[in-house]
Amino acid sequence: MSDNLIARAIVPVTLTVTGFVIFGCLFLYTFIKEDMTAEAVRHVDGLAETVVRATHYAMMKDDRDSLRNILANVNHLEEVARIRIYDRKSQPKFSDLEGVTAPGSFAVRVDEWSQSIVTGDNPYRVDTLHLVDHEEGFIAVNMPILNEPKCSTAACHFHAEDEQVLGFLSLGFSSSHLEKTLALLKSRMIAFSVMILFLTVVGVAALLRMNLFLPIFSLARDMELAVGGVVESNLPRPNRKLGRLSSDFRLLVKQRDEALLNKGATDAARGSDDRTDQEGARRPLTGHGTSSAAGSGENQAS
Repeated sequence: MSDNLIARAIVPVTLTVTGFVIFGCLFLYTFIKEDMTAEAVRHVDGLAETVVRATHYAMMKDDRDSLRNILANVNHLEEVARIRIYDRKSQPKFSDLEGVTAPGSFAVRVDEWSQSIVTGDNPYRVDTLHLVDHEEGFIAVNMPILNEPKCSTAACHFHAEDEQVLGFLSLGFSSSHLEKTLALLKSRMIAFSVMILFLTVVGVAALLRMNLFLPIFSLARDMELAVGGVVESNLPRPNRKLGRLSSDFRLLVKQRDEALLNKGATDAARGSDDRTDQEGARRPLTGHGTSSAAGSGENQAS
């Protein structure tokens, strides 16, 4: 019985608390993931802006070797998997790998995405765009290299001043560190949820058993004793954790005892009255018989 009561009391509380914790962890994980991803994107944007500024300077000097060196040096970074510069006609002019893609690399997806953006009919080609793929683990950025007044007179090319875009920088950045951090965060939140579940079950069970079930079981034993005829003064000390329930029960038992005493006294008094009535009824009958006998004797004498 006790196990059944404890189970029925613990299961709803456990499910409620665990569901709330899981929902809170998912909600928190979503926000943390968005914040960490935004921070990683800002890091990629900073690297892309540095490359764009460096390429501007190399283009001003008409130094194509410096452009290749810039791309090669940036490509030596551990997180960089693809870097390319496209011209206004969506053709790759400078590349880190010169068209060679490593097996299993996400560079192909980055190239396809970048080429779809830099085409002439794309209305967003002049904006800095990002592609974040947590499944394959990369962050790509496509940043336009905008025309400047001094670019139109540079030695490397001759662009008209009304040309808005000179080219595009495509950068594919590995997000493996971000994915490892998110996976670690997820595992710790799962462990936290399991810990909360365990603590909820154990803690709620202990608190309910100490503050509710043990007093109820004690009260049930007192009821059995009271049903067996034990008077209120002989019952064990009351448990104050049940409040008025325990005191009301003892009051009922006390009233029962008083009612039984009153009934016994009433029955005893009623029995005494009955005996008195019976004795009083016998006395008149004896006197009447004597008088009758005396009367008959007098009649015979006369």
